[in-house]
Amino acid sequence: MAMMTKLRDNAHVFIIAFAVIFVAFWVFSDLDLGSIMQGSANEIGTIGDRSITYQEFQEVVERVAQQRQEEEGGDLSETDYMQIREQVWNDFVTQAIVEQAIHDFGISVADEEITDWVFGDDPPQLLAQYFVDSTGQFNRDLYLQFLNNPGPENQEALISIESQLRSELLRSKLTNVLTSAVIVPEGRIRSKFIDENVDFVTSYVLFDPRVFAANDTAAPTEEEYARYYEKNKDRFKTEDMRTLKFVMFNEVPSKGDTAAIVNELSTLRELAETGTDFLELVESNSTEPYDPERWLSRGEVSPEVATQVFSEPVGSIVGPLPTEIGLSLYKIIDERQSDDMLYHASHILLRTDGGEDENEQKRMAEEVLAKARAGENFARLAATYSEEPGAAERGGDLSWFGKDRMVKEFEDAVFGSRPGEIKGPVKTQFGYHVIKVHDRSARELKLAEIRLTIRAGSGTRDNVFERARDFAYFASENGFEAEAASQNLDVQETPEFAKQAGSYIPNIGTNPALVKFAFENSVGTISDVHRASGGYVVAMISDRRSAGYRPLEEVREQITPQVIFERQNQNTLNKARELAGNNSSLEQIAAANPNLSVTTTPPFRLQTGIPNVGADQAYIGRLLRLDVGETTKPFRGQRGIFIARLDNRSDLDENAYESKKPEIRQQLLSSMQNDFIQSWLEQRRDEINITDNRDRFYR
Repeated sequence: MAMMTKLRDNAHVFIIAFAVIFVAFWVFSDLDLGSIMQGSANEIGTIGDRSITYQEFQEVVERVAQQRQEEEGGDLSETDYMQIREQVWNDFVTQAIVEQAIHDFGISVADEEITDWVFGDDPPQLLAQYFVDSTGQFNRDLYLQFLNNPGPENQEALISIESQLRSELLRSKLTNVLTSAVIVPEGRIRSKFIDENVDFVTSYVLFDPRVFAANDTAAPTEEEYARYYEKNKDRFKTEDMRTLKFVMFNEVPSKGDTAAIVNELSTLRELAETGTDFLELVESNSTEPYDPERWLSRGEVSPEVATQVFSEPVGSIVGPLPTEIGLSLYKIIDERQSDDMLYHASHILLRTDGGEDENEQKRMAEEVLAKARAGENFARLAATYSEEPGAAERGGDLSWFGKDRMVKEFEDAVFGSRPGEIKGPVKTQFGYHVIKVHDRSARELKLAEIRLTIRAGSGTRDNVFERARDFAYFASENGFEAEAASQNLDVQETPEFAKQAGSYIPNIGTNPALVKFAFENSVGTISDVHRASGGYVVAMISDRRSAGYRPLEEVREQITPQVIFERQNQNTLNKARELAGNNSSLEQIAAANPNLSVTTTPPFRLQTGIPNVGADQAYIGRLLRLDVGETTKPFRGQRGIFIARLDNRSDLDENAYESKKPEIRQQLLSSMQNDFIQSWLEQRRDEINITDNRDRFYR
């Protein structure tokens, strides 16, 4: 602590606003990671020799959750917390692996190293970020002034910063040790430069198997199946897999939950109407902040809200009104007239774009027009006569729209009509329209909104949980599917999933406890109640598969098209070889068959792929081996069988290459080092002894 002791001996008025919540390595820096509490009933898990208590795990979870709430705003759902707990657990595992490696390699950081870094020419960003002026430039004089006189008010912050810097140096040294053997070959640097800077032109003849072997669709023989299966066997490799049948109990808000929100908004409305500032109520209650710069037209809010709000004067409070996720209370803060007029219309369409008789459709449109002008209900006429999809449900209503939203003939008819007028028949590319114009408006409003989301309350959640628990009990007595049928519950089934895939279960979501249950019990076992996205779930293990290879019989139907295409490709390759002959040019080959032609690409660079061919590595690999003017033998590519020629290749600028080489080397080195570190972490994770008891604490 020598460096920090030196800083704390002085004083200055400059204050750092220090509040850092770090995920992964940083997030654990304030915890006592060396503490060992073996055998505790409060132990949430062990990673190697490292024991983790519920308290320290939950502390990190709450810190990460707080950071996420500050970044995103609003409350977090139980699903959010499940994802956070999974993230934090993975970070604990990674941290334990890193700490063990630092210990094994004997890596340490001396106080002098931190001092040299802090006072050096390239100071740590963690400190330097607080000494940037209004132009974004680092103010070194102010930085050094603070370091020499930090003031007692910054002591705790500086101690925390020193801890972070020490951790960063330890990790940096570990990274250097692990990646010291990672070397970027010269050829890879040169290849990347060529990909990005050399222009190619190529010509090719494509033998499409679906043309040259179009009739070769006979069912594969057993020999063909077996050959394809063995050649591609790694595609059918499986880990330990499980399948679950499950019943989901969703947390649907009750009438009481909705009534509670209505009452809350009604109380807020009373407060606003008796003098409380509405914007203060928005700030303290709404899930959606007020934007004083935003103006809304009728077309930018739901029709239900627009009908209520746009008919009221400035200063009015409207609501509570239903929204997509809850209820809202609005106050009209200001209004203005926009340059863009909006129109509200309904229509009845008699189609002619599907081959219908023009005269008959026009006659029908005129008949409907007469009925509408005679006063018959327009929505009912639309439901009866309109041939537009959804017309019956909407009564032909098009809601509000502005210029360039409809075809010109339709717009001209609407824009030239008065509210209440019925026009038609109007002919467009779709058919004949009978149109009723309801209203027009250029009014825009500035709205303040108190938005409250309707969620299931604690009582509702308790009721749902009890239903799920009752089902789990009776399912154990009467059978899972039999009990689900007796309660009229929907039984769903997951696809196969692997433990190694993490804690995510298809159709259920992230749930480490349920994954653990699935892989530690036998087929037919019924779970307790577990948390799921938006509710609770009770599951039964319906199938299990041990690690190995899916048998040929199981994948036979799935691979049949590929086996046939493999044969078609081989037969097409044989035909291409016959046509190519000895030293035939592309033009001669193409002239020999009407289904062939020579395609010449525009200039391209390999990093973008070959035009109309794509990033076909078989093609690109051969192209790189050709001299200009040289032609390949027939070869198999992604689209079929190719014969290719290199028409042109721009010269490689050796001076530019030498200039760019250090930058490319560093890019490739960083990428290779990251890949190596990730691979090392995954390997160590498989090797380290991990006990995960989270299911005892979280359901």
